[in-house]
Amino acid sequence: MGVRNPSIEERYSIALGCRVSVEAGFTATRVNWNIGIISGEDRKRPQRGSAVASFTCDRCRRAFCARVESRPTARRKRWIYLVVGAALLLSLAVVVPMLVQLGGQTVDENDPDATDGFGLLFLWAFLAFVFGLSFFRIGWSYPGINKFRLVGADGRRSVWVKGHRLF
Repeated sequence: MGVRNPSIEERYSIALGCRVSVEAGFTATRVNWNIGIISGEDRKRPQRGSAVASFTCDRCRRAFCARVESRPTARRKRWIYLVVGAALLLSLAVVVPMLVQLGGQTVDENDPDATDGFGLLFLWAFLAFVFGLSFFRIGWSYPGINKFRLVGADGRRSVWVKGHRLF
């Protein structure tokens, strides 16, 4: 499964995965999915805000729903994720040279505050790297479809989607 960059258009499609099997190995667990694409002429994004889209799994016939955001909202969220991720990654261009500079200095052994700045900069560099990549990846693949729920026989929505996921 690679990183995708779906274009946020007026019509949307939902890639719904239904779990086929789970193979537990010694070092890893392999999950096999049956992926169905749910699309059509009637699948249009709302003009403003968000709307709930109902659909059925082709393989097991369970009913689901998901919230579909409007095109401007989805594009705005995608842009925010990308900007925050890029800003965190660009902050590494300042923090890493500072770490190298502080790491090369000799400090007095009796000074308890000599290495406080180094620890904070190291923590910032680590968090900026992890969260920067995470935000950038989320922004790159943000489809504007979220709040995936299983619709029960009584019409209630549940977060327990029982072997299904959106791709």
